[in-house]
Amino acid sequence: MSTRTCSQTCESMETFVQQNLLKNPEKEICAFDNANIAALIASGAFPDSAIIRPFDRSIRSDISSTDWVCFPAYPFSLGLRYPFPEFMMQFFRTTGISFAQTMPMVWRVLIVLNQIKNLHCPDLCIENIPIAYRLRSHDSSRFLLFSTSSKPVILKATKNEDGCQRKFFFVKRDSIYEGASLSMEWLTTGWV
Repeated sequence: MSTRTCSQTCESMETFVQQNLLKNPEKEICAFDNANIAALIASGAFPDSAIIRPFDRSIRSDISSTDWVCFPAYPFSLGLRYPFPEFMMQFFRTTGISFAQTMPMVWRVLIVLNQIKNLHCPDLCIENIPIAYRLRSHDSSRFLLFSTSSKPVILKATKNEDGCQRKFFFVKRDSIYEGASLSMEWLTTGWV
Protein backbone atom coordinates (compact mmCIF):
# COMPACT_ATOMS: atom_id res chain seq x y z
CA MET A 1 0.00 0.00 0.00
CA SER A 2 1.30 3.49 -0.72
CA THR A 3 0.63 7.01 0.50
CA ARG A 4 -2.65 8.08 -0.96
CA THR A 5 -5.12 10.91 -1.30
CA CYS A 6 -8.74 10.70 -0.32
CA SER A 7 -11.58 11.80 -2.57
CA GLN A 8 -12.83 15.37 -2.30
CA THR A 9 -15.98 14.01 -0.66
CA CYS A 10 -14.22 11.93 2.00
CA GLU A 11 -14.51 14.74 4.51
CA SER A 12 -16.97 17.56 4.74
CA MET A 13 -16.00 21.17 5.39
CA GLU A 14 -17.48 20.82 8.88
CA THR A 15 -14.19 19.33 10.09
CA PHE A 16 -12.45 22.62 9.24
CA VAL A 17 -12.93 25.68 11.46
CA GLN A 18 -11.32 28.93 10.34
CA GLN A 19 -9.35 30.66 13.08
CA ASN A 20 -9.29 33.89 11.02
CA LEU A 21 -5.71 34.72 12.00
CA LEU A 22 -4.38 35.55 8.54
CA LYS A 23 -4.10 39.31 7.99
CA ASN A 24 -4.36 39.02 4.20
CA PRO A 25 -6.11 35.71 3.49
CA GLU A 26 -6.60 36.58 -0.18
CA LYS A 27 -2.80 36.64 -0.56
CA GLU A 28 -2.43 33.24 1.10
CA ILE A 29 -4.74 31.09 -1.02
CA CYS A 30 -3.22 27.65 -1.36
CA ALA A 31 -1.00 27.13 -4.40
CA PHE A 32 0.10 23.58 -3.55
CA ASP A 33 -2.07 21.76 -6.07
CA ASN A 34 -2.68 18.08 -6.89
CA ALA A 35 0.43 17.92 -9.10
CA ASN A 36 2.53 19.11 -6.16
CA ILE A 37 0.81 16.60 -3.88
CA ALA A 38 1.54 13.79 -6.36
CA ALA A 39 5.22 14.80 -6.45
CA LEU A 40 5.32 14.88 -2.64
CA ILE A 41 3.82 11.38 -2.46
CA ALA A 42 6.27 10.12 -5.09
CA SER A 43 9.18 11.53 -3.07
CA GLY A 44 8.38 9.25 -0.12
CA ALA A 45 8.04 12.20 2.26
CA PHE A 46 5.32 10.37 4.21
CA PRO A 47 4.87 6.76 5.27
CA ASP A 48 2.66 4.55 3.13
CA SER A 49 -0.19 4.81 5.64
CA ALA A 50 -0.55 8.60 5.24
CA ILE A 51 -3.73 9.95 3.66
CA ILE A 52 -3.24 13.33 2.00
CA ARG A 53 -6.24 15.51 1.20
CA PRO A 54 -6.55 16.66 -2.42
CA PHE A 55 -5.99 20.32 -3.26
CA ASP A 56 -8.81 22.66 -2.24
CA ARG A 57 -8.17 26.37 -2.64
CA SER A 58 -11.05 27.24 -0.30
CA ILE A 59 -9.29 25.87 2.81
CA ARG A 60 -6.76 28.16 4.50
CA SER A 61 -3.70 27.17 6.46
CA ASP A 62 -5.01 28.66 9.73
CA ILE A 63 -7.80 26.13 10.14
CA SER A 64 -8.52 24.15 13.25
CA SER A 65 -9.35 20.49 12.71
CA THR A 66 -9.66 17.36 14.79
CA ASP A 67 -9.34 15.25 11.61
CA TRP A 68 -6.57 16.91 9.56
CA VAL A 69 -3.08 18.32 10.14
CA CYS A 70 -1.87 21.21 8.00
CA PHE A 71 1.71 20.83 6.78
CA PRO A 72 3.78 23.48 5.06
CA ALA A 73 5.55 22.24 1.92
CA TYR A 74 8.78 24.05 2.85
CA PRO A 75 10.41 21.46 5.18
CA PHE A 76 9.94 18.77 2.52
CA SER A 77 11.72 20.97 -0.02
CA LEU A 78 14.72 20.75 2.35
CA GLY A 79 14.64 16.95 2.19
CA LEU A 80 12.82 16.24 5.44
CA ARG A 81 10.51 13.25 5.78
CA TYR A 82 7.67 12.70 8.21
CA PRO A 83 7.89 11.88 11.02
CA PHE A 84 10.43 14.62 11.46
CA PRO A 85 13.56 13.89 13.53
CA GLU A 86 12.79 13.49 17.24
CA PHE A 87 14.60 16.73 18.17
CA MET A 88 12.31 18.65 15.82
CA MET A 89 9.17 16.83 16.96
CA GLN A 90 10.10 17.71 20.55
CA PHE A 91 10.29 21.39 19.56
CA PHE A 92 6.69 21.30 18.30
CA ARG A 93 5.46 19.27 21.30
CA THR A 94 7.14 21.72 23.70
CA THR A 95 6.02 24.95 22.03
CA GLY A 96 2.55 23.85 20.90
CA ILE A 97 3.09 25.57 17.56
CA SER A 98 1.40 24.20 14.48
CA PHE A 99 3.75 23.11 11.67
CA ALA A 100 1.98 25.50 9.29
CA GLN A 101 2.61 28.59 11.39
CA THR A 102 6.39 28.28 11.43
CA MET A 103 8.36 30.47 9.08
CA PRO A 104 11.04 28.84 6.89
CA MET A 105 13.90 30.09 9.07
CA VAL A 106 12.57 28.02 12.00
CA TRP A 107 12.88 24.87 9.88
CA ARG A 108 16.43 25.83 8.83
CA VAL A 109 17.52 26.50 12.42
CA LEU A 110 15.96 23.23 13.64
CA ILE A 111 17.68 21.23 10.89
CA VAL A 112 21.09 22.69 11.80
CA LEU A 113 20.54 22.20 15.54
CA ASN A 114 19.43 18.62 14.89
CA GLN A 115 22.66 18.00 12.95
CA ILE A 116 24.73 19.55 15.74
CA LYS A 117 22.96 17.29 18.24
CA ASN A 118 23.49 14.18 16.11
CA LEU A 119 27.13 14.84 15.22
CA HIS A 120 28.66 16.82 18.07
CA CYS A 121 26.44 17.40 21.07
CA PRO A 122 24.09 14.53 21.94
CA ASP A 123 23.00 16.31 25.14
CA LEU A 124 21.56 19.28 23.21
CA CYS A 125 17.85 19.58 24.00
CA ILE A 126 14.96 21.87 23.15
CA GLU A 127 15.28 23.58 26.53
CA ASN A 128 18.72 24.85 25.37
CA ILE A 129 17.29 26.81 22.42
CA PRO A 130 16.42 29.95 24.47
CA ILE A 131 20.13 30.38 25.17
CA ALA A 132 20.60 31.36 21.51
CA TYR A 133 17.08 32.06 20.19
CA ARG A 134 13.77 33.54 21.28
CA LEU A 135 10.53 32.43 19.69
CA ARG A 136 8.47 35.40 18.54
CA SER A 137 5.19 35.81 16.75
CA HIS A 138 5.42 37.49 13.37
CA ASP A 139 2.52 38.66 11.20
CA SER A 140 -0.63 36.53 11.16
CA SER A 141 0.45 34.48 14.21
CA ARG A 142 3.43 32.94 12.44
CA PHE A 143 6.57 32.30 14.44
CA LEU A 144 10.26 33.05 13.97
CA LEU A 145 13.34 32.29 16.05
CA PHE A 146 15.17 35.54 16.79
CA SER A 147 18.81 35.39 17.80
CA THR A 148 19.48 36.55 21.36
CA SER A 149 22.89 37.81 20.24
CA SER A 150 24.17 40.21 17.59
CA LYS A 151 26.26 37.23 16.43
CA PRO A 152 23.76 34.43 15.72
CA VAL A 153 24.77 30.81 16.17
CA ILE A 154 23.50 30.00 12.67
CA LEU A 155 24.25 32.52 9.94
CA LYS A 156 21.92 33.43 7.08
CA ALA A 157 18.98 31.50 8.54
CA THR A 158 16.65 34.47 8.12
CA LYS A 159 16.50 34.41 4.30
CA ASN A 160 12.95 35.04 3.10
CA GLU A 161 11.13 32.43 1.01
CA ASP A 162 8.60 34.17 -1.21
CA GLY A 163 5.25 32.44 -1.41
CA CYS A 164 5.95 29.84 1.28
CA GLN A 165 2.69 30.69 3.07
CA ARG A 166 0.75 29.58 -0.02
CA LYS A 167 2.30 26.11 -0.16
CA PHE A 168 0.56 23.81 2.29
CA PHE A 169 -1.49 20.61 2.35
CA PHE A 170 -3.47 18.45 4.77
CA VAL A 171 -2.81 14.95 6.07
CA LYS A 172 -5.41 12.81 7.85
CA ARG A 173 -4.50 12.98 11.52
CA ASP A 174 -5.14 9.31 12.29
CA SER A 175 -3.00 8.14 9.36
CA ILE A 176 0.34 9.46 10.67
CA TYR A 177 2.67 9.04 13.65
CA GLU A 178 1.61 11.19 16.63
CA GLY A 179 -1.23 12.63 14.54
CA ALA A 180 -3.63 12.70 17.48
CA SER A 181 -1.20 14.72 19.60
CA LEU A 182 -0.19 17.29 16.97
CA SER A 183 -1.49 20.82 17.40
CA MET A 184 -5.13 21.15 16.31
CA GLU A 185 -5.07 24.92 15.97
CA TRP A 186 -2.63 27.76 15.62
CA LEU A 187 -0.98 29.03 18.77
CA THR A 188 -1.70 32.73 19.27
CA THR A 189 0.80 33.59 22.02
CA GLY A 190 4.56 33.15 22.23
CA TRP A 191 6.54 30.36 23.84
CA VAL A 192 6.87 30.78 27.60
